[in-house]
Amino acid sequence: MNDDLSPLLEFLDRCGPEVCGHGLNGLEAEQVAMIERFIAGRCDDVERRELSEFLQLHPAWIRWIADRVKLAREMSEQGSAGGAPNEQMQA
Repeated sequence: MNDDLSPLLEFLDRCGPEVCGHGLNGLEAEQVAMIERFIAGRCDDVERRELSEFLQLHPAWIRWIADRVKLAREMSEQGSAGGAPNEQMQA
């Protein structure tokens, strides 16, 4: 068996931020704000189109955003089931 890990290390070096993207690091402030508005459900049509174009260029963010939207919905559902009637969830 070949124990040379250099092809794997080269692959990981090429994938950089996509492999270790555990947050909104590496994005411009405008992109971060747009993603946060989208997760909170406050994007207009223009911002949704911009986000769609961004995700076509950077598909690695799709899973991250989907996980955050799912988490926000779950927290909202839990809050509405037993929380105060006017309580709002912060994404």
